Amino acid sequence: MDIKLFIDKVFDTAKDMKLDDFEIYFTSSENETIKVFKGEIDTYSNSQNMGISFRVKVNEKMGYSYTESLEEEDIIPLIERAISNAKVIENLDVIEIYGEKSIYEKIDAFNPDLKAVTVDAKINFLLKAEKTALELDSRIKSVNYCMIGSGYGENIIKNSKGLDLYHNGNSIYAYIAVVAQDGESIKNDSAYIVTKNFSEMDPVKLATEAVTKALNKLNSTSIQSNVYNVIIENDAFADLLGAMSGIFSGEAIQKGVSKLKGKIGEAVASSIVTITDNPHLKDGYGSAPFDAEGVPTQCKHLIENGILKTYLHNLKTAKKDNVKTTGNAAKGGYKGTMGISSFNLYLEKGDHSFQDLLNKLQNGILITGFSGLHSGLNSISGDFSLATEGFLIENGIISKPLNQVTSAGNFFELLKNIEYIGSDLKFNLSGVGSPSVLINNISISS
Repeated sequence: MDIKLFIDKVFDTAKDMKLDDFEIYFTSSENETIKVFKGEIDTYSNSQNMGISFRVKVNEKMGYSYTESLEEEDIIPLIERAISNAKVIENLDVIEIYGEKSIYEKIDAFNPDLKAVTVDAKINFLLKAEKTALELDSRIKSVNYCMIGSGYGENIIKNSKGLDLYHNGNSIYAYIAVVAQDGESIKNDSAYIVTKNFSEMDPVKLATEAVTKALNKLNSTSIQSNVYNVIIENDAFADLLGAMSGIFSGEAIQKGVSKLKGKIGEAVASSIVTITDNPHLKDGYGSAPFDAEGVPTQCKHLIENGILKTYLHNLKTAKKDNVKTTGNAAKGGYKGTMGISSFNLYLEKGDHSFQDLLNKLQNGILITGFSGLHSGLNSISGDFSLATEGFLIENGIISKPLNQVTSAGNFFELLKNIEYIGSDLKFNLSGVGSPSVLINNISISS
C-alpha cells in the first residue's frame, strides 16, 4: 500500500477507535555502497529499510508497537498491540505527544541531482581514485580500501495533536585508504569527503590527500616522554568531541553519568570555546526542521565563551528538569525508543589559520589522529589514554613524523586548556565538526 495512504488509514482507524493521544512515526532509508579493489568491483550492496511505529497514551502511560508490513490488515493489530503494551508498562515517566502550533525552519536537505548519479559514475570515480593513488608515488604499495557510499532518508510524523510533518534528505561520501612503504618503514593513512553534491567530489584530490598523509608518516622518529603543548588537528579533535558528545544529554545528566551535572551557568571550558548544535546548518549532514517527536529544531550554544548554557533535551527529560525541550529527541529507526542526539555538533571556528597555530606553538606536537576512542576514553570521567599519531613541531615547522605514541589527559581539563582555535572547521563522517586547536599540557609518552 502507498505510504501516505497507509498512514492516513492508521490515523482514521485510531480516531474511529476513540483514541485521543496517539502518533504515527514513519522512517525509511536507502543506502548504496560500492567498493573497488585492484581495478575491479569488489563489493556492491543496496539496502533498504522502512517501517512505521505507532504510540498511544492509555491511562497516562505510553504504549508502542511497530510494523514493516504496510497492508490494510496490519492496521488494527498495530494499534491494538500499542494499547496492550500501554496497559502493562511499568515505566512511570510522563511522556507527552507534541502538538503545539509551531513554525518550522525550511531545510533543503535533498538534492535531486545526487539521486540521479548513476552506479557507473560512482564506479568510475573509485577506479580513478585508486589508479591515481597507485601512480602518484612508487612508495604507495597498495590501496586497501576504496569505497563510495550514498544514502537517502525520509521521515513522516502525524499525530492526534495536529502534526503532519515530512522531511527527506540525501548525501554521498567517498573514502580511500593507502599503504606506503620505504624500506622497513610501513605506514597507512586515509582521506574522505562527504557532500550533497557529487560534482564537488574530485577523485584525484581525494587520492592525493591520502597518499600525501601516508608518505609524510614514513621513517618516523621517537621522542622523549613528557608533557607537551600540542595542536590537535581538526579531524582528530572532531573525533574526540564526538566520542564525548553524550555528556550534553539531559538523560545522562539525570542518570548522574555526566560530569556537567549541575554546572549550567558555570565556566567549563576556556573563554574562547563555543560548542554549538545547529540543526539548520546549510548542507549540514544532520540538518532537519524537526526532531523525532515533531518538535521544531533550534540552533543552540551548549557552551558559549566557556560557559555551559544548556543540556540537550527531549520532551521527557525537559519535563523532569522543568525546562523546555531543545528539540533533540532521536529514534534509532522506527523500532527504536526515544532518546537524545545532536544534529550538527561542532566547536565554533576561530580566526587563526593553521600556520598561525604552528607559529604560536613553535615547539611541540601535532596530533593528527587518535585510536581506541571507545576503549581508551572514559566518557563519564573524561580520562583518556589513547594511541596517537602525529608529528614533531620545531620552530613553527612540522619536522618529523612520530612513532606511535600515547597521549593521556582529561577531556574536561583539555577544554579549559585550549589556547587558540583555528579557522579550518571540518566535519567528520559522523557529522561532528571541529577546527584545529592549540592546547597546553598534554602528557605524551613513547
